[in-house]
Amino acid sequence: MRSFWIFGNQLSHELELVRHIEEDDVIVMIEATSRAMWRPYHKQKLVLIFSAMRHFAEELRDKGYTVDYHEADSFQGSWDDHFTRYEPEEIHYTAVTDAAMEKKLKQFGQKHKLVEHSDVPLFYLTKQEAVDTLGSGPWRMNRFYRQMRKRFEILLEDGKPRGGKWSFDADNRQPPKDGLTFPAPIHFRPDAITKDVIEKVNRDFADHPGDITPFVWPVTRSEARRALKRFVEERLETFGPYQDAMLSDNQEMSHSLLSAAINVGLLTPDEVVQAAVESDAPLASVEGFVRQILGWREYMRAVYVASMPGYESVNTFKHKRDLPHYFWDAETDMHCVHQSVKPVIERSHNHHIQRLMVLGNFATLFEVSPQQTSDWFNEMYIDAYDWVVLPNVLGMALHADGGKLATKPYIASGKYIDKMSDYCKGCMYNPKHTTEEYACPFNALYWNFIDKHEERFAKNQRMKMMVRNWQGRDDAVKADILAKARQTLAQTDSL
Repeated sequence: MRSFWIFGNQLSHELELVRHIEEDDVIVMIEATSRAMWRPYHKQKLVLIFSAMRHFAEELRDKGYTVDYHEADSFQGSWDDHFTRYEPEEIHYTAVTDAAMEKKLKQFGQKHKLVEHSDVPLFYLTKQEAVDTLGSGPWRMNRFYRQMRKRFEILLEDGKPRGGKWSFDADNRQPPKDGLTFPAPIHFRPDAITKDVIEKVNRDFADHPGDITPFVWPVTRSEARRALKRFVEERLETFGPYQDAMLSDNQEMSHSLLSAAINVGLLTPDEVVQAAVESDAPLASVEGFVRQILGWREYMRAVYVASMPGYESVNTFKHKRDLPHYFWDAETDMHCVHQSVKPVIERSHNHHIQRLMVLGNFATLFEVSPQQTSDWFNEMYIDAYDWVVLPNVLGMALHADGGKLATKPYIASGKYIDKMSDYCKGCMYNPKHTTEEYACPFNALYWNFIDKHEERFAKNQRMKMMVRNWQGRDDAVKADILAKARQTLAQTDSL
């Protein structure tokens, strides 16, 4: 008899491992409290994983598999019980990406015979293929994305990109318009299994952050498929042009809300990409979405695999400040930060531009510790795992890796936020002011960052114009801006 271990972020019936299961074999699934306590994870994240695991176990049983499901304090206790009852000759598992879990498996393998299976189709590429595709460097997402398009023949015609361009990003940066509306996403009501999990999380993880209701996320493959269908048929068209926009009264806009389902295995990235490609949505919208899944998601995972261990501690700018309290309670007069943190507390989610250009921008300009920032993302987001959080936050958002995966820091003044959102209309801070009493805090801090790092970015093709802009200013003006920046940093907790 053999045991087949399926983890909580591998809930796919398409796993290569499943094809090897024979009649006498047993599938093991462990809902371990100790694993859920590695970090103070958002309550809704725990509900998603536990509920999806329990539903998946039921689906496996319905297909005739024997499932040994454990709701236990630890992996070790569950395995001791499993070995006592079944005495397996070997343990099969699907390759994991996260370094902490891989380390645990290596320790486990010292006592037991382990057999690893490919993690495709949870990703397009195996870990080795991802590293090989990344190459020796310098690493760049656009080059990686083109290779992926060619390899998997996505949006190609006669070997060339459909529409004559590899990227339609320039068409997908429209600011929000007055009266702009979006088709509603599909939300799901908790069934009996999910309600039981909500009760458990409320009881056993009461000190963890975030609201627990309403819980509206898909927890089964059938629900995830319905969410995908709704997105490609009704929402993908408007996702494209407004994917960088932000609205106070419509947090979800036309974003897919599929990342959590993909990252636990309820949907495969390939089926999501194919659904978009086969839709009737405009090419610019389709390509923009495909780039996120086939390009960005695979690129983040490749950078993680190639860079770990060690990447988790990068801190090029030596930032050491603490995250302020309002990253947990959203109580700040900075309206853009309030609007970006509030949905994270309420639903464990906000969209990518809020993450990058508001919260990541904040952490960089306010000189917050990259490790505190990535920990917060890892703990608070329903779709967060080490493999995606570390490169996305440390590399892309904070540039803490010194440019290993991206050419420039994603920083911006309040003027950008004002252009791409309606946030500034409800804010006490003025995005048009830099040194005045109620000037937007982002403005002085933007120039403070440029001043501190002008030598580093003076020859950067994407940054040198702003460096020259700063260098050309009157010394007295620069002194006033830097004084305002110092005052703003000192008042961070009370903004």
